[in-house]
Amino acid sequence: MKMLNEGVLVIGGGVAGMQAAIDIAASGREVVLIEKDKNLGGHVKEYGALFPDLTEGASLVGQKVRVIKSNPKITVLLGTEVSKLQKVDGLIKANYSNTGNPKEKIFSAAVIATGFENFDGKKYGEYGYGRFPGVITGIDFEHQEEAVLKKPIQTAVFIKCVGSRDRSKGMPYCSKICCMYTAKQALELKKAQPKAQVYVFYMDIRSNFKNGEEFVRGVMENQHVKYIRGRVGKVIPTNGRLLIRAEDTLMGVPLELEADLVVLATAMVPSPNTPELVTQVGGNLDNNGFIMPIPMTESENPMSLTEGVFYAGACGFPCDVKDALNQGSAAAAGVLSYLQSNRGAAK
Repeated sequence: MKMLNEGVLVIGGGVAGMQAAIDIAASGREVVLIEKDKNLGGHVKEYGALFPDLTEGASLVGQKVRVIKSNPKITVLLGTEVSKLQKVDGLIKANYSNTGNPKEKIFSAAVIATGFENFDGKKYGEYGYGRFPGVITGIDFEHQEEAVLKKPIQTAVFIKCVGSRDRSKGMPYCSKICCMYTAKQALELKKAQPKAQVYVFYMDIRSNFKNGEEFVRGVMENQHVKYIRGRVGKVIPTNGRLLIRAEDTLMGVPLELEADLVVLATAMVPSPNTPELVTQVGGNLDNNGFIMPIPMTESENPMSLTEGVFYAGACGFPCDVKDALNQGSAAAAGVLSYLQSNRGAAK
């Protein structure tokens, strides 16, 4: 009888990876959860309220961390990176290191949940990110929310699709979550400073989440946030404020207004360490650098990458927190089904 290593490797300690580890360990199997940062939680631990129910990101991460710490089946390795992932005799061999201490371990299956990075807003030089005080990204807003909301703001401008849906400077795809987190941030700003004038410049409004349309409509109607269909051409510092030059494409007229705060809704892009891991185990990437799953007709699990290897979260494509959690559970289900079928085949 072929003896299988029952341990499972999860690469990435964001919400998708944490959920996968929790679900796999709940079956009684050993899990090693590897995270390159010093803390679990990925981007979400630094987020303020999450749409649409405005749960605090840190609270969600804290709840998952408590579950992980309470389960002795889960070993967490922080500040650790996987340098090599190989399929050997039906098992997964991983090489990883922490502060220059290399290790090698064999696993029965693996989940890749390496997440995403944020598009560099400096690539849009016309918006002055990194040069003009008052120009920040949506991620900066999340990280600095308390300080941002305390500053007196007469006028704020949110610019969507910075890096998304732009072949010339960014990526051709829609990053999916920007419309919702922009609406959420506009809501938070108006609640903190009701007299502030808040504008959102958009190409389209894509709120294809449960209650998403109602959430965005409520921001427009109840908080009186003004949505303008059009692109901002330039942001210019003037008289201690920011001059916004744009066009209202519905009305066909140019616009100019002065603002105290400009928030760029930057794209989600693939993590730089994802491609190497995926190709090492025989997986594929799409044209944008995200993980390409095998066809659904060839797998029982939608999160399959190759035999014994699954993925979850935004390493596959931009997704919101709820989708990342669901994908973590789906990947875990794939792992457990794979291990069960292999055990039966090995007898």
